[in-house]
Amino acid sequence: MSGTSWDRQTMELYVIPVGEDETDKFIIYRPLLGLAFVGNRAMAGLAQHIARRGEAEDGVANGRSLTALSFLRQIGFLEADPPAPGAPDSTFAPTMAVLLMTNQCQLRCTYCYAAAGEWPQAELTSEQGFAAIDAVCENARRLGHRQFEISFHGGGEPTLAWSVLQQCVVYARQKPIPARITLTSNGVWSARQCQWIFQHLDGLTLSWDGTPQTQDRQRPFASGRGSADMVRHLITELDRAHFPYGIRLTATAPWPAFVDGVRFICEQTNCQSLQVEPAFNTARGGHGRPEATDCQAFVDAFMAALDVAQQHGRRLMYSGARLGLVTSSFCTAPYNALIIGPGGALVSCYEVTAVTHPLASLSAIGRYAGDEIHIHEPARQQLHSLIAARRHTCQDCFCYWSCAGDCYTRVFQSGPNGHLKRGARCDMNQAITRRMLLNGIAGGGGVWRRPAAIAHQNGEHA
Repeated sequence: MSGTSWDRQTMELYVIPVGEDETDKFIIYRPLLGLAFVGNRAMAGLAQHIARRGEAEDGVANGRSLTALSFLRQIGFLEADPPAPGAPDSTFAPTMAVLLMTNQCQLRCTYCYAAAGEWPQAELTSEQGFAAIDAVCENARRLGHRQFEISFHGGGEPTLAWSVLQQCVVYARQKPIPARITLTSNGVWSARQCQWIFQHLDGLTLSWDGTPQTQDRQRPFASGRGSADMVRHLITELDRAHFPYGIRLTATAPWPAFVDGVRFICEQTNCQSLQVEPAFNTARGGHGRPEATDCQAFVDAFMAALDVAQQHGRRLMYSGARLGLVTSSFCTAPYNALIIGPGGALVSCYEVTAVTHPLASLSAIGRYAGDEIHIHEPARQQLHSLIAARRHTCQDCFCYWSCAGDCYTRVFQSGPNGHLKRGARCDMNQAITRRMLLNGIAGGGGVWRRPAAIAHQNGEHA
C-alpha cells in the first residue's frame, strides 16, 4: 500500500522551537497557506514528512499518526500552498512619486536619521516636482492603473516648502487620472496650513512619539522647547475633522515608556493605525546598531504595547515583524517609487537624503537634469542584486515572507559582503514573530489563521 496521500503541489513548512525551556513543543508554521499550530516532536516530524513527501507511508501510518492526520486534514494543513509572489519586476515604471521637499525642520529630534535643520538650506523646485509627477502619472496611465500616488516625505519637514508643496498638489490634481496625495509630517502647522491640508490631501502619517513627556524629550523644537502641546492640538483637529491619519512612533530606551505612549494614543485619540520603529544608540544623522539586551527589551515592550492596542481595537505594527504578510520585497520604494530630493537627486530610499549617509552612493539611481529625469539603470540593478542576495540567505528563516530580508538601510553594514552580515535585528524580528504566532494560536483556539484582510503582496511601504 502507498499509505494515505493527497494532491500536493507544494508545502512550505517551518518548525520553530517554542522556547529554549520547551524541548518538546514546536510551532508548526505554513506561511504561504497562513496556518500555524503548536505540536510535539512527533507531530512536527509528521508534518515535515508530509511537506517533504506528500504522503504518510505504512511505517508511519499507525493509529496515532492516523489520528494526527485526521487533525491535520480537519484544520486544512493538507492543502497545497497558494502561488508565492514572484520577484519584484526589474522594469522601472514607478507609479508613485515621493517628493523630499526640504532638508530643513523646526524640530531637533534626538534620533533624526537626516539631521534635518543642520544643513545649508536646500529645497525641491516646482519644476523637479512636476517632472516626477509627469513621469509617474504617465506610467500609471500606460499600465492601466486607476490612479497614481504622490507622497510628500522626509529629509526635513515638507510643509516648510509650503509654496512648492501647494503647487505640486494643484499640478497633480489637474492630471487626466486621479492622484492619491499623502503627507508625512511632524505636525507643526499653522491654522491656515491645517485647513488647506484637510481640503486638498488624502491622508497623513503623523510623527508623534507617545505621551506628551516622551514627545517633548525626543522631539523638541530647535530652541529646546517641547513640541507636544502644538502637535497634540493638531491631533484634536484631525479627530474633529475625521481626516484619515496614522501615527508613526519612534521608540527608544527606556522601553516601558513606549507602552505608556501606545496606551496614551489609544485612550486620548481616535487614531486607528500606529506604526512603531525602534531607534537604538540614538544619534542624529544615522541609525545606531542594537545590542542584544536592547533588542530583547524592545521585544517585550512591543508585545505589551500590541496587547494594549488590540484591547482598544487599534492596529499596531512594526515593519520587521508583519505576521501574515506574504511579500517578496520588504518595501516597494526601490522598485515602484520615484524618489526625488532637493537638487534633483534620485534615490531608492526615503531615508537616504544626504550624501553623508553611509549608503548614499549605493542608493543613488539617477538625477533630474536638463528638464528630464535620468535613471542610471546599472546602479538600480546593482542595489537590487545586493538586496536579492541578502534575501536568498534568508530562505531557512521563518520570517522569509514577512520580513523579506528587512530594510536594507537598517541591515546593510560596511565592509566586504556587508549586505550579507547579520545582526541583533534579525533575532529581534524572529522573537517578535514567534511571540505573535503563539499569541495568535492561543487566541485562535489552538490554530492561527491569517486574517482575511491580509493578502499576498509584492511589498508594502514600511
